[in-house]
Amino acid sequence: MDLTLDELRLIAEFRKLSPAARDELLLHVAKLACRPGATPESGAPADQCRLKAVEQRPETEKGPIITE
Repeated sequence: MDLTLDELRLIAEFRKLSPAARDELLLHVAKLACRPGATPESGAPADQCRLKAVEQRPETEKGPIITE
């Protein structure tokens, strides 16, 4: 995964914060994301692709294992 210089700087600064400061920052970001008028990102970023939905396979379903 390639990160931009800004993303790397954000991660480095976040790691320098105390646990209390991290919690405060995360709460503030959550409030910003939930405010009216905030639109969630639509689709995948330009440099990434959306994953296809996982198909259901009967052999992976949980069920009793029959042994003799």
